Amino acid sequence: MKKLISLAICILLLLSLLASCAPEDNTQIKIGVMSGPTGMGMAKLMNDNADSEEKYAFEVYNAPTNATQDLLNGTLDMLCLPTNTAAALAGKSSGAISVIAINCLGSLYLMSDKDTTVNSISDLEGKTIYASVPSSTTGPIINYILEKNNVNAEVVFEADHDALVAKVVKGESSIVILPEPKATAALSKASGYSIDLNLSTEWDKISDEPLTMGCLVVRNAFLNEHKSLVNRFLDEYEESIEFIGDEKNNESAANMITNAGVLPNANIAKAALKNLYGSIVYIDGDDMKEALEGFYTAIELTLPSDSFYYDD
Repeated sequence: MKKLISLAICILLLLSLLASCAPEDNTQIKIGVMSGPTGMGMAKLMNDNADSEEKYAFEVYNAPTNATQDLLNGTLDMLCLPTNTAAALAGKSSGAISVIAINCLGSLYLMSDKDTTVNSISDLEGKTIYASVPSSTTGPIINYILEKNNVNAEVVFEADHDALVAKVVKGESSIVILPEPKATAALSKASGYSIDLNLSTEWDKISDEPLTMGCLVVRNAFLNEHKSLVNRFLDEYEESIEFIGDEKNNESAANMITNAGVLPNANIAKAALKNLYGSIVYIDGDDMKEALEGFYTAIELTLPSDSFYYDD
């Protein structure tokens, strides 16, 4: 019996030794970060690794088009994206990507000029609303909120956020909807405008699931080969988001966001963060799946398959 016990102990020690000698996965993760709210939570992680690219290499993009191409061709391993873009990309790529975390809730704000009063969604009846980027989540969100409130209003889309900011600066639009940080940028350049409604608040009045606007996706080919590495990254990413999303870190977080190139100006970053507290989040697993499916259903987007949602 003693021999058997000794043998078992030796086997356990040998297995432990072999496990400790297993090569550590040091593969670099190449991460695409969108400028704006979907990328803001990554800023601390980017600053912490600014002097070394051994673990992570970051690339900041201003629009999803080139970024999604880089993800699919393997130039990137992960990418921050609007949630509707992520779902559409999963369908077009035959399931080549998975969503691994929600990183941003609502970031849309309704603004009006000094001659216009908007205290509630009902005040938009018969009005013209200017918004931007019809292919983004903005259009479906506005339409859903108007429909659920039985409000008829005309929504006019500009080609991009900057074009809409320019209209605000020129005083050419009385009611506009802009995401942060563009809303703050517009207010800093235009007089007489104010933020009247947070569309996240309006969304919560009509939906049981949160307004999920930003997420992080990963190439499945990379995930399948480096699952432990992805999980390690997610732990660090969650810590980064918690720091950036904590109001007491406003100044240092704003500097990190600027240093990372996610936003160009620390003052705008500070102001945008104040509006976004509660929106820079980390949600994964079953909670992520439930929130995204609720959002996709609300905006009438085809639901991705269950394999789209990563759960370690």
